[in-house]
Amino acid sequence: MFDKSKCKFIILLLSLSVIYALWLTAFWPGVLGQDSLAVILEVESNRSIQANKPAFWFLFNDLLYGPWRLVETPIIIQSAITILVLARILNWMLDNRQYKSFLYCLFFIALAPSVLYYSTALYSDGIYTISLIGMLFEIWLSFKSKNINRTSMAMMFITIPFALFARPNGLINTLAIISLFFALHGNNRWKLALIAIPWCVLGIFATTHYKYDAPMGSIFPLALYETVGFLEHRPMGLWEHNQPRITEKSVAALTSNGATLELISKYYDHYYWDPLIFSTAGPALSSLSPKAKKTIVREFFKYNLWHNFPAFMASRVNVFLYAAMANGGIPPPESADYILGQTKSRSQVHFRDTGIHHFFLAAYNFTLKYRALFWAPWLGLFLTIATTKRALQLRDKAGLLICSILTLQLAAIFFFSIAGEYRYLLTFFIAPLVLLPILNEA
Repeated sequence: MFDKSKCKFIILLLSLSVIYALWLTAFWPGVLGQDSLAVILEVESNRSIQANKPAFWFLFNDLLYGPWRLVETPIIIQSAITILVLARILNWMLDNRQYKSFLYCLFFIALAPSVLYYSTALYSDGIYTISLIGMLFEIWLSFKSKNINRTSMAMMFITIPFALFARPNGLINTLAIISLFFALHGNNRWKLALIAIPWCVLGIFATTHYKYDAPMGSIFPLALYETVGFLEHRPMGLWEHNQPRITEKSVAALTSNGATLELISKYYDHYYWDPLIFSTAGPALSSLSPKAKKTIVREFFKYNLWHNFPAFMASRVNVFLYAAMANGGIPPPESADYILGQTKSRSQVHFRDTGIHHFFLAAYNFTLKYRALFWAPWLGLFLTIATTKRALQLRDKAGLLICSILTLQLAAIFFFSIAGEYRYLLTFFIAPLVLLPILNEA
């Protein structure tokens, strides 16, 4: 019997595949940046050089890049997963007559240069984001029906590992799986366990087996970045009498590797912590001893944060808005031209003088010029608030679960980001894929 839904899905899958293949061809072998270089060097050096990224992300690249030294191999895999998730959700929208949502999500999300860009970039953020949204979509459907069908099982099997382990904040997303487990009954719980447990075991194995010599974590970078920010010169001199901005112990810890406060303050940036860590002429504060790092964290929560709380909140808003305006951390799509030369990769740059390259580069440059409109995640942020409000009004547990996860992600990004990177908010650019169906079904 002719299945219209399957036919539509195949058409969507093939159409998206063609466009994504053309985009990748235009910027072959894919988008590379400093984070890409770091994980490539970690694989090539057998981890003597460490990228300090999630162990699962290293393992993914070690398995797919390591044997052949072709960066396009992991990029093609993550692009294929992106296309599959997009086709699945878009097809569901068509099946459920959500035509307006379908058209918006097709042209302004699935075919958006930002999504095309990160799906073909050797960064964990793109595959993490699309996997998270794909997983949440299947969890929403399964939570509503109290049943996991074969399609949802397959999609969750593909998306769970990246949604949980490709980024440090993926740990938050385990709450969605746990909540779904308790919402299900009987055999459906076993189905979910069959999908999730093997990936969790692999994730735990990767984390424990591929340890880092000097892991950064999330708390120390925040405490270090903000503590240095509290030292910024303030001409008005408005400060509590006889109260230091930061404690003497903090000052001693910051300068324990020989850097002066003047040098440290010189390399403080309102949008990035990178100069404090990576600049060759900078203070290189990542080299602080474990004892000094513990002191900075302890003094931050004991005194420095509370005596500089307005400055802390101003910094959080500043970094967040810089990322939300799509201003930071976007290497040019032709960046492979100079990154590959620093590696042992066998990948080669192709198709730079073709019409397809110039067409997609023009589209990329146009949308990037007006990125506050075409790249910024404003709709996703607005829909997160609107859908949460609607779910609370209707006591929609399934919708509220999805919104809670996104809200927790937003809070984590707002409070812990120490760089104004747009990719951290990519989740909310793509979030309408799951939020619009929830609103339309409410």
